[in-house]
Amino acid sequence: MDRALVTGAAGFLGQHLVHRLLERGDKVRALDISVPEDLPEGFAAGAEMTARGVRGKKWIAGDIQGAEWIAADIRDAEAVASACKGMDTVYHLASLIPQRKANIETMRAVNIGGTRNVLDAARNAGLRRVIYLSSVEIFGVPKVVPCPEDGELAPLGEYGRNKIEAENLCREACAAGLPVVMLRPPTITGSGLDEPFILSLLSAIQKGKPVTLLGKGTNRFQFIHVDDVVDACLLAAEHPDAAGEAFNIGGKDVPSIAELVHLVASAVGSPSKVKLIPTTPAKIAIALLRPFGAAPLEPEHVAIAICDYVFDWSKAKRILGWEPRWSVADALIDTYRAIYGG
Repeated sequence: MDRALVTGAAGFLGQHLVHRLLERGDKVRALDISVPEDLPEGFAAGAEMTARGVRGKKWIAGDIQGAEWIAADIRDAEAVASACKGMDTVYHLASLIPQRKANIETMRAVNIGGTRNVLDAARNAGLRRVIYLSSVEIFGVPKVVPCPEDGELAPLGEYGRNKIEAENLCREACAAGLPVVMLRPPTITGSGLDEPFILSLLSAIQKGKPVTLLGKGTNRFQFIHVDDVVDACLLAAEHPDAAGEAFNIGGKDVPSIAELVHLVASAVGSPSKVKLIPTTPAKIAIALLRPFGAAPLEPEHVAIAICDYVFDWSKAKRILGWEPRWSVADALIDTYRAIYGG
């Protein structure tokens, strides 16, 4: 039995990871800025927390269906240090993504400062391993496809830059004796997904409406199913050769984005077709809509949406023994059915 801390535990990936850890019998401590209102199957939805009054409203801890939940901010070094005490492993998922539209200072405080807090606390508490969830956004538009781990780093936005700096902190911590493993997934799909672009795409398919894509629709875009990310996290926590390594992970069998829409629509019996729009007018429209919070994509994601966005996960297979169970199409079909049934 492992004693595992999960940061960002109330998020999409965090809830799936917590559930899997509990299923296998681990002792789980879950930290997030708030406790989730809608807990996945396996938790008691709406269960009351028993406050232990550690630090009033700022830091409240309690038990929900076998997991110890701590409501605390990842920027609070003291709270993070306390959460790490008595643990064996920490899965550091907490981050602030571009869709949250936070300012640069806040993003840096969460994504870089929060990571520093976790690494310092893990080292001081003597944890045996840290799993850090990075992102393929560190590569920007990949220069080589499939993009390997040593591909050129060219982030398009603050989030990607934050992840590069946080990875550097992880390497420094590893050089100082703390075993850290870095995982780099693309967009994660599956039950509980809250990514606006994919949700709008699936909504159009459910309604039988045209699915609007930028460019020619011939580019490939790799997703990954949440179950495959959880698998990678668990293998990274255990494999003796993983410490100090960074791994790209992603779904298998990546079709063109237009073919992907066709595969999903066909699988769920939707008449939806692809509607292609030129890139330049789309960029203008997104720029106009963004101040009102109505843009379907963030600026740094526009260039990504029209490029070949595929990453080489052969290193994870070679070292960790990991490979995705889900194809990109099947992962998106599963996400659709989780939302709409059928």
